[in-house]
Amino acid sequence: MVGTVRAARHRGRAGAAFAVGLALGAAAVFVALGALGSAVSGRAVVIAAVALGVVAVASDALGLRVRPQIHFQVPEPWRRTMPLPRALFLYGLLLGTGLTTYVPATAAWALPALSLALGDVRASLAIAAGFAAGRALPVLLLREDTIAERPRGLRLVRVLAAASLLAALVAGQVQAAGTVATPGGDPSAEGAEVAWQQPGVGGFLRKDGTTAQLPGNDPAIGATFAAWHTGSALTVADRATLTPIVQDDVPGVQKLAVSRSWLAYRTPTEIHVRPVTEPGPGTTVEKVRQPGTLGRPALGVNLVAFHRATAGGSWITAVNVLSGKRLRLRYSPTAELLNPSLLAGQLLYVRASRCSQQLVLGPLRSGRDRVLYELGPLAGQDAGHERHHTSQGEHLPCPHKPRVTAKMLWTTALSPTTAYVTVLRPARGGRTVPTLLAVSRG
Repeated sequence: MVGTVRAARHRGRAGAAFAVGLALGAAAVFVALGALGSAVSGRAVVIAAVALGVVAVASDALGLRVRPQIHFQVPEPWRRTMPLPRALFLYGLLLGTGLTTYVPATAAWALPALSLALGDVRASLAIAAGFAAGRALPVLLLREDTIAERPRGLRLVRVLAAASLLAALVAGQVQAAGTVATPGGDPSAEGAEVAWQQPGVGGFLRKDGTTAQLPGNDPAIGATFAAWHTGSALTVADRATLTPIVQDDVPGVQKLAVSRSWLAYRTPTEIHVRPVTEPGPGTTVEKVRQPGTLGRPALGVNLVAFHRATAGGSWITAVNVLSGKRLRLRYSPTAELLNPSLLAGQLLYVRASRCSQQLVLGPLRSGRDRVLYELGPLAGQDAGHERHHTSQGEHLPCPHKPRVTAKMLWTTALSPTTAYVTVLRPARGGRTVPTLLAVSRG
């Protein structure tokens, strides 16, 4: 087959047919895996994918025997019974699937698992393109005797495959991140349980590996309680049985948080806190005038936290419910600090700057923050001067070249082992589609 493809390179259409077949075969397999990955719970898949990737990197770097192998060759009679472009297109289609014939590197087995763990169609397309190029280049550029008789050529291919896969594992977005639900966002967590909102459908709760729809919207869970609302009708229920404990009418209620002692809720311009088992408006802890914005409330033991943004900066504030004392936990005049979550003296939040978007975890009051997950910024950098004019001007470079994205990190939740974050991506008609990710706290 290698000789046939190399001989056909100079015939234009036949060589192009082989490349097109490779690309289509790879795209079909990896996009399907990416779509499947977006619909399944990702944590176990992510762990398995990372483990398989590490094994593949070691195998290819050390030159170990590629196992397993599928002992199947592309049908040789095709090149004698079909027009050459059609035969080479089918050869490429089979090679592009990656799992229907011999593979030259162990990394080929790790890439499907990587695509499944990512759960992202665009990322899967990128993997497909890389895989197709990796299979095509040795065939198109190396002589047949180099592949068959000189092991150094194949050895080089495997080392390059190991390096590429290692870079994907270290710098890619799989870093212990898995898809919980899509569409789904605005998470709330308690122990191993997580609740979220599916736009246009309602709230969902996942516990013990089972997902159930809740009888309301914008769910929150904490301690032994669950809370949701349907319009202005707010319900606090027993988390185990979902039996209502308190029900009352709260005009304008939008987002909720619940803990062992407190219920917090946000209206368009206010945040209120009240004892969890008592009806009524409770205490107003924050009030803004538009265009100032308030974030979703988060509860600690006796603290309610939220973000606030104005033209002068962005900050995360916590208010002690008992004393009324206010604490400024984080502040930035240039970056947006968004949607905090509290747990056991830890603060999780989103930091969006001109260089990146980061899911950040750190001590509540002081200490060093850690980046758990990162996306590129929503906009590119200004060069600091007009094109074709003097280069004089102001330009503040980022530590690394930003990779602009249309995705946006948004709401968060925190459990003892996992950080949850909503990723918003644009869709047709000006809509955004939320995806809920789980990121290991490491």
